[in-house]
Amino acid sequence: MELTEGQWALLKAHEDRNYVDFIRGHIVRDYPALANDPTLRDRLNAAFAQTRMLRFTRDVPIVDFLYAEAATPGFYWIPAVVAWLHKPGVSAEQRFEMLMQVTHKRQQEMKEKR
Repeated sequence: MELTEGQWALLKAHEDRNYVDFIRGHIVRDYPALANDPTLRDRLNAAFAQTRMLRFTRDVPIVDFLYAEAATPGFYWIPAVVAWLHKPGVSAEQRFEMLMQVTHKRQQEMKEKR
């Protein structure tokens, strides 16, 4: 069976929606208050599209990116985040992972100070 380019694009779009809906289910399970957010699905789809534009290839950073969007709408449009993700030297995916590591470390430090 051969698919036309249009059929292939539709199949890929459907697969992407299913992937985002699956992650959305986990986000809502972990943060039940977000179940009532009428913008969540659209925001997650837009964030997922952004991971594609940034050429993310691995599930862990993609899922982290979607969780970050759920917690902080539009975080990836914050000028400092944009500048960091587009800084030359390493991929945007690696830079995002570095950002997440620093964020987690600072959260731990703040918890320890309490």
